[in-house]
Amino acid sequence: MKEQSLSRFEFPEEFKEKLVELVVYKNVSAAQVAKKYDLPNIHILINWINNYKSKLEKGAVTLVPMEKPKTKDSVLLKKRIKDLEKALEKANVLIYGLNAMIDHAEKESKVPIRKKGGTKQ
Repeated sequence: MKEQSLSRFEFPEEFKEKLVELVVYKNVSAAQVAKKYDLPNIHILINWINNYKSKLEKGAVTLVPMEKPKTKDSVLLKKRIKDLEKALEKANVLIYGLNAMIDHAEKESKVPIRKKGGTKQ
């Protein structure tokens, strides 16, 4: 019986992504989206949004491209620039950390890990 009740709250990933994009990028309220798509409660959608934002911060998700009509709105463009700059900064920190880990591993194991340019495939 428990498995049956849990399965009614399972949704396809594409569906989740669509609803999250509506809230995050199209500025539709979470309550409106939850009501329109008959979600059992708003907290499910809020959890999806929080998961998406944490993936975004880790660099596991990229930002969705802007639609053409929105490229004329300077306020939205400024917000988009700020979001892209924040994503770029986090990506650079991630790259710096990964390079530091590789450097440390190469130093400790005394084995080159990085592929050298110009080698034969």
